[in-house]
Amino acid sequence: MIKGFSLLEILVVLALMSVLVPMIISSVAASTRCSQKVINNQQRMEAIFHTVDTIRSDLTKCGMRLQEASHTFGFPMFEHSDRSLKVRYGVDQEPLTNDCWKGDNGIFINRNDFFTKRKQVLIYDTDSGQYEFNEIKDRDGDCLILSRHLQNNYSKNAVTVVIKEVEYKIYLKQKALKRKVNKGYFQPLIEEVTDFHVKFYPESSSVFYRIEINHKEQVKGYIFLVNMVEK
Repeated sequence: MIKGFSLLEILVVLALMSVLVPMIISSVAASTRCSQKVINNQQRMEAIFHTVDTIRSDLTKCGMRLQEASHTFGFPMFEHSDRSLKVRYGVDQEPLTNDCWKGDNGIFINRNDFFTKRKQVLIYDTDSGQYEFNEIKDRDGDCLILSRHLQNNYSKNAVTVVIKEVEYKIYLKQKALKRKVNKGYFQPLIEEVTDFHVKFYPESSSVFYRIEINHKEQVKGYIFLVNMVEK
């Protein structure tokens, strides 16, 4: 014979459930909030580390492969305001293998995988005192087809450098520090940024930067621009 639950037992169970279930739900909710907070903190820390590594990498490379040209022609490798900075450096370089003339839209170099379509380039010749910035429109073997016709004459062995320009800027309304490469669009690098400060020390060729997160955390860095030091 199977004995069922009595009415009293059912009432006791229901009473216990009315107490335990809210406690369980509350505990699970608290655990979820705590877990989400840990995840958010971890993601924020990862974003901070990534941002610092990216800034340090760009500043360390600032002026790389451009020392000779910048010292000769005086164009800037580093520019800044209080809340933004821009760096310029060479990714790779090759000498011209043929003489090129004003009005040409193609230059010849040795094969190099860094010289690809839409890359920005600097062409310069310190002997003739000529230089210009251009863009690779296409590539045909050893010939780089340029977006704009050459403005100057360049002899064989003049230098062509693939240029990378990187700019950082804070968008206060969006609380985001954004980064742009060459002619691309500004992409968010880190969110919840309430201040970004940059100061350049020309006497030591060094940069101080500070990033403020949610008016609380501050990340600071001091970078020496080794490629901008005249030798």
